[in-house]
Amino acid sequence: MAASSSQEEEIGSINITPMVDVILVLLVIFMVTANFLKKESLNINLPKVQAADPNVAESVQVAITKTGVIFLEGKESTISSLVKNLERDSKIRPNMRLTLSADENLPYGKITDLMGVIRKAGVTKIALSVKK
Repeated sequence: MAASSSQEEEIGSINITPMVDVILVLLVIFMVTANFLKKESLNINLPKVQAADPNVAESVQVAITKTGVIFLEGKESTISSLVKNLERDSKIRPNMRLTLSADENLPYGKITDLMGVIRKAGVTKIALSVKK
């Protein structure tokens, strides 16, 4: 009446291969869809030119909209906080580059005023962002 030992053996381990496969598939899905997520962008119409500077991504980004709202690295900022942040950053990185994105309908005087404020904060390398 002894049952065969092969029928009553308990499985003592768990096969995790299917779980690893599922996790890897999810990882690939997240990596692919992350490329399609778009950052919240500012409504700035940049002027168009024939050639543009390819090193814009390596610099600090400052933007001013047609209504005069200033953004530092995508976050809304005031003149005083912009100066404070740029003074701090320019002391840390003396050769820091800054790219200024201004709406093409913005008066030239406002752009030059902002450039003057940026220069007073210690940033000497200022580039203007344009569309190619």
